[in-house]
Amino acid sequence: MNLEFALNLAWWLLASCCLVSFIEHQVHAQLMHKKNFLSNRDKGFERVFKAHAIEHHGHYSGMFTDEPVAPGEDKEIRLNVHKAPIKTLPFTLLIALFSWQWALVFVATVIAHHWIWNKIHLEMHKPEGRAFSNWAPYLFLARHHYLHHVHPNKNFNVVFPFADYVLGTNSKATASEKLDMHRLGLLPLNGAQLSYLQHAVMKVPAGKS
Repeated sequence: MNLEFALNLAWWLLASCCLVSFIEHQVHAQLMHKKNFLSNRDKGFERVFKAHAIEHHGHYSGMFTDEPVAPGEDKEIRLNVHKAPIKTLPFTLLIALFSWQWALVFVATVIAHHWIWNKIHLEMHKPEGRAFSNWAPYLFLARHHYLHHVHPNKNFNVVFPFADYVLGTNSKATASEKLDMHRLGLLPLNGAQLSYLQHAVMKVPAGKS
């Protein structure tokens, strides 16, 4: 592998991750959380909206985690990896006009995104202590997604939260939210940090912590 190809590969991968982040953000925000032209006229899009905004968020409105389920019973929290290249085909064809190698990297990135999404989203909501459950990157993404369920109009990204920061939809956790994330095992805190947050919550009027 020569240097030029290595640099191109790094650029293609970075650009693909950024593009997938924006696609994930907009699909989540516009199709899965809003009734729109498509969901009003197409049963498939209406089903996507209801499954996520109503069923998924309805189920996890008062909690973030519950008991693991048997394989096949977790459809509302999984993506279809096999359909990933088909769903993003328009982007792939557009990218291929510039570089077929970049198009291949983009398809691989989309497939990897869906695979990672399924693994971490399942662990977030139905934790089983998977091998990655204590890794810092996973805990960061789990806290990011926890805040989405507290603030449904924020933190739309699950795997690549780049778009949330760029588009201003990133939510910052309050003291009480940090304590709840600590309770769930998503935010490691030492004694001093825990004491500080507990005192901070006590000083804030109810409903504003």
